[in-house]
Amino acid sequence: MRPATLRLAAWTALTAVLFFLAAADLGLRSRSALLEARQQELWRDNPSLKKRYYDAGLEDKLLALKKRAGSGELAREEAARQEALLRAERDLYVSESSARLAYTWYKTAAEDFPSPLNPWAAEAAKSLPSARKAWQAELGPAASARIAD
Repeated sequence: MRPATLRLAAWTALTAVLFFLAAADLGLRSRSALLEARQQELWRDNPSLKKRYYDAGLEDKLLALKKRAGSGELAREEAARQEALLRAERDLYVSESSARLAYTWYKTAAEDFPSPLNPWAAEAAKSLPSARKAWQAELGPAASARIAD
C-alpha cells in the first residue's frame, strides 16, 4: 500500500472511533440522567424512602465527624458547627421537590444528550410529559402555568 492510502485509512478509522466514542459518551450521560430521574420519581411517590436515604447518609457523616472530634482533630465548637451544617444539608435535600428534579433529569436526558444511537434519550422523552404533569400538580394551578417547556 502507498503511504497516502495508509494515511487515509488511518484517518478514516480514527474518525469512526471518535464518532463511536462520542456516541457512547452521550449515551452514558443520558443513561445516568435517566436513572437519576427514575430515582427522583420513586422518591416523589415514596417520600419516606428519600428521607431514609438522606438520614442514612447523615448518620455516616456524623459518625465520621464524631471520630474526627474524638481524636482531637476538631475542636468541640467546630464539630458542633459542622454537625449543624450536615443536618441543614440533609434537611435541604429532603425538602427539595422530587417532582421538579424528576422533570429536570428527564428533560436533561432527553434534550441535552440526543443521538439516533441513544435509546435512553428516547425513553426519557416518553416519560417527560408525565413528569411535567406531576410537577404541575405539585405546584398547583397558579404556578404550573409558569413552567417553561
